[in-house]
Order: sequence, then C-alpha cells, then structure tokens
Amino acid sequence: MKIYREIVRNTAMGAQSIDNIINYVECDKLKNLVLSQKEVLEEFYQKAEAELGEKELEDAKTHPIQRMMLKAGVKMNASFDNSNSHLASMLIDGYNMGITSVQKCINELNRDGVEVPQLAHDLMKTYDKCIKNLRNYL
Repeated sequence: MKIYREIVRNTAMGAQSIDNIINYVECDKLKNLVLSQKEVLEEFYQKAEAELGEKELEDAKTHPIQRMMLKAGVKMNASFDNSNSHLASMLIDGYNMGITSVQKCINELNRDGVEVPQLAHDLMKTYDKCIKNLRNYL
C-alpha cells in the first residue's frame, strides 16, 4: 500500500537527517531529545516495513544521490550555524516536509475511499509532538 511506502520513505529520511545533524548538537538535553525522536522514527519504519513486500520496500528506499544531497545540505547548513535554535529549526522543517508528504497520501486514500491505517495517523501525531518538543529550543 502506498501509505506504507510513504511512511518507510519518510521515517528513513528523518532518521538519516538526525544522523547527519547529531554531530553538530552540543547541548546534551537537545541531543537526547533528538536521539529519542530517532528511536521513535525507527519504530514507525519497522512497523511500515513489515507491511511491504520486497519490491515495494525497494521502491520506498531513497536513492543514494538523495541521501548524499541530504547529508551535504545538512553539513553546509549546520556548519554555518550550529546553535540550538538553528538545529531545532532545521529538524522542524524536516518534520513539516514529512507531514506534508504523509498528509497528501492520507488525503489521496480518503478521496479513493480507502481506509487509512492507524499507523499513518499515529505518525502524524508523533511528528506534531516532535515539533512541539523542538520549539522549546527556538
């Protein structure tokens, strides 16, 4: 199902973004928050991955060039400003992109009369919670 591919793609990208940004985080409290958010993303990834076949899972994975571009973008952006506020803002931007992408997929399923899995709704709530927690660092 397309929504599971989207969840796999989103959570993998989110976890990778955290891996890319974590080396720039100097505040232990923020670092612990971000690492706990990564764990939650990985749980969603595993749940969605279990719903996909081998071919669908392969289609859901990000292209190596996309991963390389993400890493370079984070490195360039964070190396100029590694303040808690800026790093939190970068992560919030990533979560907002995830929300937009997953919500589009949810809306598409709703238009087609397909039941949206609870996992998708739970992910949206989790993204909102992650953003709320990161706002404390802005």
